[in-house]
Amino acid sequence: MKTKKILVESSIGDLIDRITILEIKKLKISNRADLNFVNKELFILKNILRKNIKINNSIKRLWKSLKNTNMKMWEMEDQKRLTQKHLERLSELAKGVYKLNDERAKLKLKINKLTNSNIREIKKYAKY
Repeated sequence: MKTKKILVESSIGDLIDRITILEIKKLKISNRADLNFVNKELFILKNILRKNIKINNSIKRLWKSLKNTNMKMWEMEDQKRLTQKHLERLSELAKGVYKLNDERAKLKLKINKLTNSNIREIKKYAKY
């Protein structure tokens, strides 16, 4: 079966951005099969860039800044995903506390009503 490919016009900034992301993937991905695809795409895109664009020192500095920005975004995304797991658990715990606290208030109110307590705790929270 012949490999299908398409050609898409792209801005040079987008092309360099894609290359920096692939360079980061080379550092972050350990699966050999996935790395083969990353390396293949990186080779193709670098060749296209090399054949069509003269990379001067200004572009090199911007390229480095773009790669640093993308690396920071990658690391933040990793942290965001790890934190999300903890936030989901925190949310479950918080909902549990809300429900138990509401149940606790109902039980105390029943006790206060049964005993004709002169003082009653009144709670009013938003629904969750």
